[in-house]
Amino acid sequence: MKLLAWLLHIANTDVGMTNRSEFYALKERLLRKYGRFAGHQIQEIKKPCWGPWGDEYGERKGCQGEKCPRCRGTGVFDFRWVRLERWEWAGYVFHRPVDDSRVIPSPYPPADMILGRIEHKDYGRAANEARLWLYLICGEWRLFGKEMKSHAYARPGWWPLTNLQRPVMHMAMVFHRATCSCGRRYWTYGGASYKCYCPRCMKRLSSSIDTTPF
Repeated sequence: MKLLAWLLHIANTDVGMTNRSEFYALKERLLRKYGRFAGHQIQEIKKPCWGPWGDEYGERKGCQGEKCPRCRGTGVFDFRWVRLERWEWAGYVFHRPVDDSRVIPSPYPPADMILGRIEHKDYGRAANEARLWLYLICGEWRLFGKEMKSHAYARPGWWPLTNLQRPVMHMAMVFHRATCSCGRRYWTYGGASYKCYCPRCMKRLSSSIDTTPF
């Protein structure tokens, strides 16, 4: 299981913007099955004050110091303390958020408190490659398919699955089926499917448009 732990470690450094909840659900299942629970840690999240809202464009003016109405001179807009589960697996350490609070923990500071966001090593494109292999090895076929159709990387290199994403995504765009407003299913062939018009309805609508010049 060291391979799975290694893949999860790398993939966890950059989860991406799509399918995040599904990834974290898989992460939890793997940790509970193979990992060792090593207690809890408190993470302190401090949001600095950006000052009050500015003009009609929504630009902030910046913190105004002692006279700032947003932070009342503290320079901090919000404090939050997150309780994290700490898991160890094959020499790697993973964290899972359990709950959070805006009540100062007691005693303060807690032992081994984490200040700010957890910093991960930047593995670059390897994180995306590891995430795909993780889905594939774990048998997450639906999630693997969704991920394959969600990106199209252009950078060269020896990345089997991420390089395969580009043709898969384009094929998914071309051979995508949508539902027309009339209820008929149709192939979009890469066209805009948001109009929800099948070829038959498009032909009917086109024939009903008056093209007589003024």
